[in-house]
Amino acid sequence: MSDQGSFTAALQRIVTRERSPQFRWSLALGLFVLALVLRYAINDALPPGFPYLTFFPAVIVTTLLAGLWPGIVSAILCGLAAWFFFIAPAYSLDLNPGALTALGFYAFIVTVDIFIIHGVTVTAQHLQAERESMSDLAKSLQQSNLTLAQSEREQQVLSHEIGHRLKNQLSIVQAIVTQSMRSQSDLPTIAKAITDRITVLAEAQDMVILGMVGQAGVQEIVRKVVDLHGDQLQSRFLVDGPPVKLASRPALSLSMILHELGTNATKYGALSAPDGVVRVDWGIEDIDGQPSFVLRWREEGGPPVVEPVSKGFGTRLIRAGLPGAPASVVLEFHPDGLHCQLSADLAAMQSERAA
Repeated sequence: MSDQGSFTAALQRIVTRERSPQFRWSLALGLFVLALVLRYAINDALPPGFPYLTFFPAVIVTTLLAGLWPGIVSAILCGLAAWFFFIAPAYSLDLNPGALTALGFYAFIVTVDIFIIHGVTVTAQHLQAERESMSDLAKSLQQSNLTLAQSEREQQVLSHEIGHRLKNQLSIVQAIVTQSMRSQSDLPTIAKAITDRITVLAEAQDMVILGMVGQAGVQEIVRKVVDLHGDQLQSRFLVDGPPVKLASRPALSLSMILHELGTNATKYGALSAPDGVVRVDWGIEDIDGQPSFVLRWREEGGPPVVEPVSKGFGTRLIRAGLPGAPASVVLEFHPDGLHCQLSADLAAMQSERAA
Protein backbone atom coordinates (compact mmCIF):
# COMPACT_ATOMS: atom_id res chain seq x y z
CA MET A 1 0.00 0.00 0.00
CA SER A 2 2.84 2.39 0.84
CA ASP A 3 4.65 1.61 -2.45
CA GLN A 4 1.43 2.17 -4.38
CA GLY A 5 0.89 5.53 -2.66
CA SER A 6 4.46 6.61 -3.42
CA PHE A 7 4.04 5.61 -7.07
CA THR A 8 0.76 7.53 -7.33
CA ALA A 9 2.34 10.64 -5.79
CA ALA A 10 5.32 10.43 -8.13
CA LEU A 11 3.04 9.98 -11.13
CA GLN A 12 0.96 12.95 -10.04
CA ARG A 13 4.07 15.14 -9.79
CA ILE A 14 5.12 14.06 -13.29
CA VAL A 15 1.81 14.69 -15.05
CA THR A 16 0.99 17.97 -13.31
CA ARG A 17 4.35 19.62 -13.89
CA GLU A 18 4.18 22.74 -16.06
CA ARG A 19 6.24 22.50 -19.27
CA SER A 20 6.75 25.00 -22.08
CA PRO A 21 5.35 24.31 -25.59
CA GLN A 22 8.89 24.25 -27.00
CA PHE A 23 9.89 21.52 -24.56
CA ARG A 24 6.77 19.41 -25.23
CA TRP A 25 7.05 19.46 -29.01
CA SER A 26 10.81 18.99 -28.94
CA LEU A 27 10.32 15.98 -26.65
CA ALA A 28 7.72 14.50 -29.00
CA LEU A 29 9.98 14.86 -32.03
CA GLY A 30 13.05 13.63 -30.18
CA LEU A 31 11.32 10.47 -28.90
CA PHE A 32 9.98 9.75 -32.37
CA VAL A 33 13.47 10.00 -33.90
CA LEU A 34 14.93 7.87 -31.09
CA ALA A 35 12.25 5.20 -31.56
CA LEU A 36 12.86 5.12 -35.32
CA VAL A 37 16.64 4.83 -34.90
CA LEU A 38 16.32 2.04 -32.32
CA ARG A 39 13.86 0.16 -34.52
CA TYR A 40 16.28 0.34 -37.40
CA ALA A 41 19.14 -0.79 -35.18
CA ILE A 42 17.36 -3.98 -34.03
CA ASN A 43 15.48 -4.69 -37.25
CA ASP A 44 17.74 -7.56 -38.32
CA ALA A 45 17.53 -9.20 -34.90
CA LEU A 46 13.72 -9.25 -34.82
CA PRO A 47 11.49 -11.82 -36.46
CA PRO A 48 8.76 -10.51 -38.78
CA GLY A 49 5.69 -9.04 -37.09
CA PHE A 50 7.12 -6.43 -34.67
CA PRO A 51 6.91 -3.14 -36.63
CA TYR A 52 5.77 -1.10 -33.59
CA LEU A 53 8.09 -2.48 -30.92
CA THR A 54 9.89 0.83 -30.16
CA PHE A 55 7.08 3.14 -31.26
CA PHE A 56 4.55 2.19 -28.57
CA PRO A 57 6.84 3.38 -25.71
CA ALA A 58 7.59 6.61 -27.60
CA VAL A 59 3.86 7.42 -27.89
CA ILE A 60 3.18 6.53 -24.24
CA VAL A 61 6.08 8.59 -22.85
CA THR A 62 5.26 11.53 -25.13
CA THR A 63 1.61 11.59 -24.04
CA LEU A 64 2.58 11.27 -20.39
CA LEU A 65 5.22 14.01 -20.38
CA ALA A 66 4.18 16.32 -23.23
CA GLY A 67 0.39 16.12 -23.23
CA LEU A 68 -2.48 15.09 -25.50
CA TRP A 69 -1.70 16.78 -28.83
CA PRO A 70 2.03 16.00 -28.88
CA GLY A 71 1.04 12.39 -28.08
CA ILE A 72 -1.45 12.28 -30.97
CA VAL A 73 1.11 13.76 -33.40
CA SER A 74 3.73 11.30 -32.14
CA ALA A 75 1.30 8.41 -32.69
CA ILE A 76 0.64 9.52 -36.29
CA LEU A 77 4.35 9.94 -37.09
CA CYS A 78 5.23 6.60 -35.54
CA GLY A 79 2.40 4.85 -37.38
CA LEU A 80 3.45 6.30 -40.75
CA ALA A 81 7.12 5.44 -40.12
CA ALA A 82 6.32 1.83 -39.16
CA TRP A 83 4.01 1.47 -42.19
CA PHE A 84 6.62 2.85 -44.61
CA PHE A 85 9.78 1.20 -43.24
CA PHE A 86 8.78 -2.00 -41.49
CA ILE A 87 5.43 -3.30 -42.88
CA ALA A 88 5.77 -5.36 -46.03
CA PRO A 89 6.28 -4.31 -48.69
CA ALA A 90 8.90 -2.04 -47.03
CA TYR A 91 9.56 1.49 -48.28
CA SER A 92 6.07 1.90 -49.62
CA LEU A 93 2.66 2.89 -48.37
CA ASP A 94 0.85 -0.06 -49.92
CA LEU A 95 -2.48 -0.65 -48.16
CA ASN A 96 -2.72 -4.42 -48.53
CA PRO A 97 -4.75 -6.64 -46.17
CA GLY A 98 -1.71 -7.35 -43.96
CA ALA A 99 -0.80 -3.66 -43.72
CA LEU A 100 -4.45 -2.77 -43.05
CA THR A 101 -4.64 -5.27 -40.19
CA ALA A 102 -1.35 -4.07 -38.66
CA LEU A 103 -2.39 -0.44 -38.91
CA GLY A 104 -5.79 -1.16 -37.38
CA PHE A 105 -4.17 -2.98 -34.47
CA TYR A 106 -1.71 -0.11 -33.97
CA ALA A 107 -4.44 2.54 -34.13
CA PHE A 108 -6.52 0.68 -31.53
CA ILE A 109 -3.63 0.24 -29.11
CA VAL A 110 -2.31 3.79 -29.29
CA THR A 111 -5.84 5.21 -29.05
CA VAL A 112 -6.46 3.27 -25.85
CA ASP A 113 -3.04 4.24 -24.48
CA ILE A 114 -3.52 7.94 -25.24
CA PHE A 115 -7.07 7.91 -23.84
CA ILE A 116 -5.99 6.27 -20.58
CA ILE A 117 -2.91 8.46 -20.13
CA HIS A 118 -4.83 11.64 -20.90
CA GLY A 119 -7.52 10.62 -18.43
CA VAL A 120 -4.91 9.97 -15.76
CA THR A 121 -3.29 13.34 -16.50
CA VAL A 122 -6.55 15.27 -16.27
CA THR A 123 -7.48 13.45 -13.06
CA ALA A 124 -4.08 14.16 -11.55
CA GLN A 125 -4.38 17.84 -12.48
CA HIS A 126 -7.81 18.01 -10.87
CA LEU A 127 -6.50 16.30 -7.78
CA GLN A 128 -3.61 18.75 -7.60
CA ALA A 129 -5.99 21.67 -7.97
CA GLU A 130 -8.22 20.23 -5.24
CA ARG A 131 -5.22 19.68 -3.01
CA GLU A 132 -4.09 23.29 -3.48
CA SER A 133 -7.64 24.52 -2.88
CA MET A 134 -7.90 22.45 0.31
CA SER A 135 -4.49 23.72 1.42
CA ASP A 136 -5.57 27.33 0.86
CA LEU A 137 -8.81 26.64 2.71
CA ALA A 138 -6.92 25.07 5.61
CA LYS A 139 -4.60 28.08 5.80
CA SER A 140 -7.60 30.41 5.69
CA LEU A 141 -9.33 28.48 8.47
CA GLN A 142 -6.16 28.44 10.53
CA GLN A 143 -5.78 32.20 10.10
CA SER A 144 -9.44 32.70 10.99
CA ASN A 145 -8.99 30.58 14.12
CA LEU A 146 -5.92 32.59 15.10
CA THR A 147 -7.78 35.85 14.52
CA LEU A 148 -10.75 34.60 16.54
CA ALA A 149 -8.50 33.47 19.38
CA GLN A 150 -6.72 36.83 19.34
CA SER A 151 -10.07 38.65 19.41
CA GLU A 152 -11.21 36.55 22.35
CA ARG A 153 -8.00 37.31 24.25
CA GLU A 154 -8.36 41.02 23.51
CA GLN A 155 -11.99 40.89 24.66
CA GLN A 156 -10.97 39.23 27.91
CA VAL A 157 -8.26 41.83 28.49
CA LEU A 158 -10.71 44.63 27.70
CA SER A 159 -13.34 43.20 30.04
CA HIS A 160 -10.75 42.85 32.80
CA GLU A 161 -9.55 46.43 32.25
CA ILE A 162 -13.10 47.81 32.28
CA GLY A 163 -13.85 45.96 35.50
CA HIS A 164 -10.60 47.18 37.03
CA ARG A 165 -11.24 50.80 36.10
CA LEU A 166 -14.84 50.62 37.31
CA LYS A 167 -13.63 49.43 40.71
CA ASN A 168 -11.13 52.29 40.78
CA GLN A 169 -13.82 54.84 39.93
CA LEU A 170 -16.13 53.50 42.62
CA SER A 171 -13.27 53.69 45.13
CA ILE A 172 -12.58 57.30 44.15
CA VAL A 173 -16.27 58.24 44.42
CA GLN A 174 -16.43 56.56 47.84
CA ALA A 175 -13.38 58.52 48.98
CA ILE A 176 -14.83 61.79 47.65
CA VAL A 177 -18.11 61.27 49.50
CA THR A 178 -16.46 60.18 52.74
CA GLN A 179 -13.85 62.93 52.83
CA SER A 180 -16.30 65.66 51.76
CA MET A 181 -18.65 64.71 54.60
CA ARG A 182 -15.78 64.87 57.08
CA SER A 183 -14.58 68.26 55.83
CA GLN A 184 -17.94 70.07 55.74
CA SER A 185 -20.62 70.62 58.33
CA ASP A 186 -23.88 71.47 56.53
CA LEU A 187 -25.69 69.34 53.96
CA PRO A 188 -25.94 71.91 51.10
CA THR A 189 -22.19 72.52 51.21
CA ILE A 190 -21.51 68.80 51.36
CA ALA A 191 -23.84 68.14 48.41
CA LYS A 192 -22.24 70.86 46.29
CA ALA A 193 -18.70 69.70 47.08
CA ILE A 194 -19.55 66.10 46.22
CA THR A 195 -21.35 67.12 43.02
CA ASP A 196 -18.52 69.36 41.83
CA ARG A 197 -15.82 66.76 42.52
CA ILE A 198 -17.73 63.93 40.84
CA THR A 199 -18.38 66.21 37.84
CA VAL A 200 -14.66 66.84 37.50
CA LEU A 201 -14.01 63.13 37.80
CA ALA A 202 -16.57 62.38 35.07
CA GLU A 203 -15.11 65.05 32.76
CA ALA A 204 -11.61 63.67 33.25
CA GLN A 205 -12.82 60.13 32.58
CA ASP A 206 -14.42 61.29 29.33
CA MET A 207 -11.11 62.75 28.21
CA VAL A 208 -9.34 59.50 28.97
CA ILE A 209 -11.93 57.42 27.09
CA LEU A 210 -11.94 59.71 24.06
CA GLY A 211 -8.14 60.12 24.07
CA MET A 212 -5.70 57.99 22.13
CA VAL A 213 -4.58 54.74 23.80
CA GLY A 214 -6.21 55.68 27.08
CA GLN A 215 -4.36 58.98 27.39
CA ALA A 216 -5.48 62.60 27.84
CA GLY A 217 -3.74 65.86 26.98
CA VAL A 218 -2.75 68.25 29.77
CA GLN A 219 -4.14 71.20 27.79
CA GLU A 220 -7.53 69.46 27.56
CA ILE A 221 -7.49 68.71 31.29
CA VAL A 222 -6.75 72.34 32.17
CA ARG A 223 -9.37 73.64 29.73
CA LYS A 224 -12.06 71.35 31.22
CA VAL A 225 -11.28 72.56 34.74
CA VAL A 226 -11.28 76.21 33.63
CA ASP A 227 -14.64 75.74 31.87
CA LEU A 228 -16.22 74.72 35.18
CA HIS A 229 -15.69 78.29 36.49
CA GLY A 230 -18.05 79.88 33.98
CA ASP A 231 -17.59 82.63 31.41
CA GLN A 232 -16.86 85.39 33.94
CA LEU A 233 -13.76 83.72 35.38
CA GLN A 234 -12.40 81.90 32.32
CA SER A 235 -10.64 85.01 31.01
CA ARG A 236 -8.72 85.31 34.27
CA PHE A 237 -6.88 82.03 33.69
CA LEU A 238 -3.59 82.48 31.78
CA VAL A 239 -2.69 79.05 30.44
CA ASP A 240 0.48 78.04 28.61
CA GLY A 241 2.24 74.73 27.94
CA PRO A 242 3.30 72.28 25.24
CA PRO A 243 1.27 69.23 24.16
CA VAL A 244 1.79 66.50 26.76
CA LYS A 245 -0.16 63.25 27.05
CA LEU A 246 -0.82 61.60 30.42
CA ALA A 247 -2.02 58.10 31.25
CA SER A 248 -5.51 57.62 32.67
CA ARG A 249 -4.71 57.58 36.41
CA PRO A 250 -2.34 60.58 36.40
CA ALA A 251 -4.89 62.44 34.24
CA LEU A 252 -7.63 61.81 36.80
CA SER A 253 -5.36 62.91 39.66
CA LEU A 254 -4.34 66.11 37.87
CA SER A 255 -7.99 66.95 37.11
CA MET A 256 -8.97 66.56 40.75
CA ILE A 257 -5.98 68.61 41.98
CA LEU A 258 -6.63 71.45 39.53
CA HIS A 259 -10.29 71.48 40.53
CA GLU A 260 -9.38 71.82 44.20
CA LEU A 261 -6.90 74.60 43.42
CA GLY A 262 -9.52 76.40 41.35
CA THR A 263 -12.17 76.03 44.05
CA ASN A 264 -9.81 77.45 46.68
CA ALA A 265 -8.85 80.32 44.36
CA THR A 266 -12.53 81.16 43.83
CA LYS A 267 -13.36 81.06 47.54
CA TYR A 268 -10.24 82.51 49.16
CA GLY A 269 -7.62 83.29 46.53
CA ALA A 270 -6.98 85.38 43.42
CA LEU A 271 -10.32 84.65 41.76
CA SER A 272 -12.17 86.06 44.80
CA ALA A 273 -10.69 89.51 44.07
CA PRO A 274 -11.86 91.62 41.10
CA ASP A 275 -8.40 91.88 39.48
CA GLY A 276 -6.86 88.56 40.46
CA VAL A 277 -5.55 86.12 37.86
CA VAL A 278 -4.29 82.53 37.85
CA ARG A 279 -1.30 81.51 35.75
CA VAL A 280 -1.08 77.83 34.83
CA ASP A 281 1.92 76.60 32.88
CA TRP A 282 3.59 73.23 32.44
CA GLY A 283 6.41 71.53 30.58
CA ILE A 284 9.08 68.85 30.59
CA GLU A 285 12.14 69.56 32.76
CA ASP A 286 15.22 67.67 33.84
CA ILE A 287 15.11 66.82 37.55
CA ASP A 288 17.96 64.75 38.99
CA GLY A 289 18.90 63.59 35.50
CA GLN A 290 15.38 62.33 34.69
CA PRO A 291 12.80 63.97 32.38
CA SER A 292 9.93 65.10 34.59
CA PHE A 293 6.53 66.62 34.06
CA VAL A 294 6.22 69.94 35.94
CA LEU A 295 3.05 72.04 36.35
CA ARG A 296 2.95 75.41 38.12
CA TRP A 297 -0.15 77.13 39.50
CA ARG A 298 0.45 80.78 40.47
CA GLU A 299 -2.19 83.17 41.78
CA GLU A 300 -1.67 86.95 41.48
CA GLY A 301 -3.68 89.99 42.56
CA GLY A 302 -5.68 88.27 45.24
CA PRO A 303 -6.05 88.87 48.94
CA PRO A 304 -3.21 87.86 51.31
CA VAL A 305 -3.25 84.13 51.91
CA VAL A 306 -1.99 82.09 54.83
CA GLU A 307 -1.52 78.39 55.25
CA PRO A 308 -4.72 76.87 56.63
CA VAL A 309 -4.57 75.41 60.11
CA SER A 310 -6.92 72.53 59.36
CA LYS A 311 -6.34 70.35 56.34
CA GLY A 312 -9.52 69.28 54.58
CA PHE A 313 -9.99 66.79 51.79
CA GLY A 314 -8.97 69.30 49.10
CA THR A 315 -5.71 70.18 50.84
CA ARG A 316 -4.84 66.53 51.41
CA LEU A 317 -5.65 65.76 47.78
CA ILE A 318 -3.34 68.52 46.54
CA ARG A 319 -0.50 67.51 48.86
CA ALA A 320 -0.84 63.89 47.66
CA GLY A 321 0.47 65.14 44.33
CA LEU A 322 0.76 63.28 41.05
CA PRO A 323 1.48 59.56 40.79
CA GLY A 324 5.07 58.87 39.86
CA ALA A 325 8.52 58.35 41.33
CA PRO A 326 10.11 60.74 42.04
CA ALA A 327 7.13 63.09 42.62
CA SER A 328 6.78 66.23 44.68
CA VAL A 329 4.36 69.00 45.65
CA VAL A 330 5.55 72.48 46.68
CA LEU A 331 2.95 74.82 48.22
CA GLU A 332 3.99 78.41 48.88
CA PHE A 333 1.62 80.96 50.45
CA HIS A 334 2.75 84.29 48.98
CA PRO A 335 1.19 87.61 50.06
CA ASP A 336 -0.58 88.03 46.70
CA GLY A 337 -1.62 84.43 46.20
CA LEU A 338 -0.90 80.74 46.39
CA HIS A 339 1.92 79.17 44.37
CA CYS A 340 1.81 75.41 43.76
CA GLN A 341 4.32 73.33 41.82
CA LEU A 342 3.56 69.71 40.91
CA SER A 343 6.25 67.44 39.47
CA ALA A 344 6.54 63.75 38.72
CA ASP A 345 8.60 61.35 36.63
CA LEU A 346 7.45 61.72 33.01
CA ALA A 347 7.66 58.00 32.22
CA ALA A 348 5.47 57.19 35.23
CA MET A 349 2.95 59.86 34.22
CA GLN A 350 2.62 58.33 30.78
CA SER A 351 2.46 54.70 31.92
CA GLU A 352 -0.76 52.90 32.77
CA ARG A 353 1.09 51.27 35.67
CA ALA A 354 1.26 54.61 37.48
CA ALA A 355 -0.11 54.14 40.98
